[in-house]
Amino acid sequence: MAQLDIFENSDKESSEEIPYLVDVQHDIHKTLKTRMMIPLVYVEAQRAEITKLCPVFTIQGKKVFASIPEMAAYPVSETGRRVTNINSEREVLFAAIDFLMHGF
Repeated sequence: MAQLDIFENSDKESSEEIPYLVDVQHDIHKTLKTRMMIPLVYVEAQRAEITKLCPVFTIQGKKVFASIPEMAAYPVSETGRRVTNINSEREVLFAAIDFLMHGF
């Protein structure tokens, strides 16, 4: 697992609305049994356009937004198949986390 890897959501109940999870935890913490993940939610499920807090990405042709306020630790054992990596979106994603934490 590497920082900014995207994984399929393996939870059958939530995967219809949240198809992916993005790993935002630094690689130095590989021995932990959990990884800090952000749900990637289908754009159609988003109620308001708040792109500074919830940036939008296209993953495998599906438009999703990063639900930064729902960031949480997920057990590594429950992580689905790796799909891709969004390292090219690092600045946008971490700016949204900073906006949540610091308000700017």
